[in-house]
Amino acid sequence: MDVETAHQAADGALELQLGTTTRQEIDEWTAELRGRIVLFAEETLEREQTTATRASRWEVDQLLAAAPGDGVLVFSAYQHLRDLARMLRRLAAEYRKQTETADTAPLPVRFAPEHKATPPEDGT
Repeated sequence: MDVETAHQAADGALELQLGTTTRQEIDEWTAELRGRIVLFAEETLEREQTTATRASRWEVDQLLAAAPGDGVLVFSAYQHLRDLARMLRRLAAEYRKQTETADTAPLPVRFAPEHKATPPEDGT
């Protein structure tokens, strides 16, 4: 999965302007972002089941379930697209964090050799 491409897609969606973007364009961007969110959510949120990941999973599921229908105003579809873009950014950042952590193995711990302190010899 390409984090940079996901960030570029989210940025592209967030750059759209309400007055100059058609409903068809919004729907196309929405479909693309939804697909990316599903992929990143599966990779990011299914690894470790914690309270935070379960909450994020619930948030993703609610966002995907709240997709506006065909009869919804363009403004509502536009706002939903922006919500998807922000969620994609968040998931991509979390995925990057998880993969960077997994790629960096902990360094081996080396202990310094023990030095036994010897008292200085008296010259007397």
